[in-house]
Amino acid sequence: MSTNLECLFVKWNENEWYYALQNWDCPAHCWDWREYATAYGPFKSEEQANDHLTNNHANPGGACYERNPNKENEVLIELIEKAENSKKNSLFF
Repeated sequence: MSTNLECLFVKWNENEWYYALQNWDCPAHCWDWREYATAYGPFKSEEQANDHLTNNHANPGGACYERNPNKENEVLIELIEKAENSKKNSLFF
């Protein structure tokens, strides 16, 4: 059974993967679900990112992948920056 939450895997740099998972409290029909998401990473590979998702979250039911993301997208940049900051301050990664 899946949660039907949005999930996006992003290859930010050569060996730097992140994933963004839609938050449970995201408003229905919002313009950009990524504004209501949490990002995790960086991971050294797509497999490590996927393993982290599998081991720490309910199954979202599917995912999208961006291997060449628009690095000028403000929403995506903010997600990546928050993920980097949370990893530096966390004992769980």
